[in-house]
Amino acid sequence: MATFSQSCGVCDLRHTTTPSIVWCTECDEGLCKDCQEHHSLSKASRNHSVIPITDYQKLPLDVLKISQYCSKHNKKFEMYCQKHERSCCSKCMLQSHKECRDIVDLDDVIQNTETSNALSDIEETLVEVAENLQKIRKNQQDNLSTLKEKRKTIEKEIKQTRIEINIYLDKLQEDLMKELNAAEEKENSKICQLLSSLGKKEKEIEECQKHIINIKQHATNLQMFLSMKQIEEDVSSKDKFMNSLLQGEELKQHSLAYKLNRTIQTFMSDIKSFGEVHIEAKLCDIVLKKKKVKQAQMIVSTVQSRSIEHIKLKIHN
Repeated sequence: MATFSQSCGVCDLRHTTTPSIVWCTECDEGLCKDCQEHHSLSKASRNHSVIPITDYQKLPLDVLKISQYCSKHNKKFEMYCQKHERSCCSKCMLQSHKECRDIVDLDDVIQNTETSNALSDIEETLVEVAENLQKIRKNQQDNLSTLKEKRKTIEKEIKQTRIEINIYLDKLQEDLMKELNAAEEKENSKICQLLSSLGKKEKEIEECQKHIINIKQHATNLQMFLSMKQIEEDVSSKDKFMNSLLQGEELKQHSLAYKLNRTIQTFMSDIKSFGEVHIEAKLCDIVLKKKKVKQAQMIVSTVQSRSIEHIKLKIHN
């Protein structure tokens, strides 16, 4: 896992603490003003890409944790196994991917990452899910208003019936009013819980969108490539959450209904209840956007596969 330090990495090795002003994405360490000058003139590092340390700090924490070096062998990633969807160092290839036939240069895989459709598809899916959640939120808020208006209508009917019959029914009316309020409160509680869950998901989507913007602006192609899988999984989980709502009972339209006990008019002495309150549910009629069903796997640039037997390792001084 990559570690981030405010001080210059080269100066740290000299046991001197100097604030870094830039971050070298190739060396994976910060550099102070003096070390940056040497770094830019050295033949081995003059072509390295550096970014201001303030821009590097804007990257999401998950991206900052990504290392360009193998945690097992402490060697830089050089190849990519398309079979296992994993970056490999030279020792990884010899130890764990010797039989794999889909080994390609990592540089070839990541060179078109920023312009590939993968990140664009993730962003479009996030926008789509956010819009659909807003539609569901609006639908459930309308349901709350409908419940309230229907409750008012039923209250009027109940009061009118009470006037027409007798004071004898006051107790039964009171019991029914409690049942009505309890039914509404129960449904309100369910809808409010769902609205709270939808709000949390919308905030998560907004945060994910901010991460993607920072990644596109400041992350290296390798960081973008390695973090894209996690982002895609997060987006997929939010998409599944939305689909689970559509397939479940939560989005059914619930309404209060009232049915008068007709025996009140003629058999007052036999009346056991003032009526009954129940919830009427109907299927949700929300039309959601659905650009595509789902991507089976992350899009990776098409690179010609090479057998490990034909890979020649070069020593770089």
